[in-house]
Amino acid sequence: MDKIFLNEFEKLYDIVQRNIDKCPWVKSINLNIMINEASSEITEIEEALNKNDINNIEEEIGDLIYDALLILKIAERDYNISSHKAIKRVVSKISNRKPWLFWNKNISYEEASKIWHERKKAEKKSGENID
Repeated sequence: MDKIFLNEFEKLYDIVQRNIDKCPWVKSINLNIMINEASSEITEIEEALNKNDINNIEEEIGDLIYDALLILKIAERDYNISSHKAIKRVVSKISNRKPWLFWNKNISYEEASKIWHERKKAEKKSGENID
């Protein structure tokens, strides 16, 4: 993995944690407010895409990543969810549904779609709580 990316991601995570600990606005908001903030960022990404404004797309995606991390930390604060478990669950889910990511061969879109849907259906049938 790109060390520069990971370094910047760690800085962002630190900023998010400092917001949780020190920012009066963040202390006063709830998950619903942050979900609305994230939704607004998605709209801004769509607008930047429509304008083909690459610089703004990059900026707005960064804002969305920040909001997603803040949502995670607010959920941890307000609902006692585990950030570790949330990340572990998505890693497990995607790894299970997209096993070809770890294969030494390429597959077609149709094969990928079939595997994804079969795996998701099997999860639901077995009662796995991956979603």
